[in-house]
Amino acid sequence: MNKTLDEFINGSIKINGKGPSNHKNSKKKLKSTRLDRFLPNEQVEYFKALRIGSKRVQRMKILEIPIERRKN
Repeated sequence: MNKTLDEFINGSIKINGKGPSNHKNSKKKLKSTRLDRFLPNEQVEYFKALRIGSKRVQRMKILEIPIERRKN
């Protein structure tokens, strides 16, 4: 504690934001996983078909159904 005030302020005290980046706080990126490496081929094809189907449903226009047709 024999430091002067200037030595204390400009000394070795590091503020969290200015120091080296802390790797513990950074987000880890997930590696991409290929389904065909661990699933049977029929299940891979099933999931591919689901994805295409969801795109088709998303792009379809919503049509009104006439009242007479709803009752049947």
